[in-house]
Amino acid sequence: MGKIKTILGDNIRALRTNKGWTQVYLSDCLQITAPFLAQIESGKRGMSLELIEAVADLFEIPIASLFIESGKKNTPTIRNMELQVIEKQLQENVAENIAKAFKRLK
Repeated sequence: MGKIKTILGDNIRALRTNKGWTQVYLSDCLQITAPFLAQIESGKRGMSLELIEAVADLFEIPIASLFIESGKKNTPTIRNMELQVIEKQLQENVAENIAKAFKRLK
């Protein structure tokens, strides 16, 4: 088993379980079989770039975050990266709404 496959599989499993999704549900969303997903999560199988992109899109996270090994000191967790993405989106939305409000006041 390759280290990258293990990290990727662990991260996908963590994302899936944090959402409360089953392997069957996630595999249906990704249009793959549940046994194939089980092999990915266990680090026994790799994934195509297209499938990696689909996973990142589905969980609305940066692709790179799927390759971050969790549990290491000074390494951001996937959850922290998700929160950073959400925070950035909120900041952009707030700034946009403030600009619109000022424009209306003029």
